[in-house]
Amino acid sequence: MKLKPGDVAPSFQVTDVHGETHSIPGNCCRPTLLSFYRHAGCPPCNLRVHELMLASEKLDQYNVQILSVFESTPEHIRKDLAHGDVPFPILPDRERHLYRKYAVNTSLRGFLSSFLLRPQYSVKAIFKYGYFPKFAEATTMMPADFLIAPDGRLKLVHYGKDLGDYLAFDTLYGALDELSAISTKGVSASVAGCIN
Repeated sequence: MKLKPGDVAPSFQVTDVHGETHSIPGNCCRPTLLSFYRHAGCPPCNLRVHELMLASEKLDQYNVQILSVFESTPEHIRKDLAHGDVPFPILPDRERHLYRKYAVNTSLRGFLSSFLLRPQYSVKAIFKYGYFPKFAEATTMMPADFLIAPDGRLKLVHYGKDLGDYLAFDTLYGALDELSAISTKGVSASVAGCIN
């Protein structure tokens, strides 16, 4: 069953590609953007990581923790992910344990529609940025994004309908503004007490 806003975010503790441990629930004082991707050689996935890197300065203003999950082994992530200096943790999940916890699934229809109905994102990834596909781990997994509030509940839930269907940045910033307003007003004392 798919998750929805207001649900408690499923808990986990995993190790990233550099051997550091990350968990949900994490720091009770910070929101978390948890993003699920296909394999590390996926062009649209690489483009989205690139977009998050470009947005990292603004996201830092919201004190957001970003966690990115790939259905790849650590070896394939290090070899195939086009960004060697990603400023946020990359979590390998080849066995899809986290995907199942968050009800992130495959879709042949969504995979095909990415090229037949809305190919722009993939075309941009491949031909503008040079993120050429690598098929060793290719699947029909769909992307998904979850914004987890500091209280551990899901503020935003976005299940992608095709390979380029990610949570819109305007929607993300709007929700982060709401969380910032709540903490600033002191409605959540546990959050307000953590503001730097």
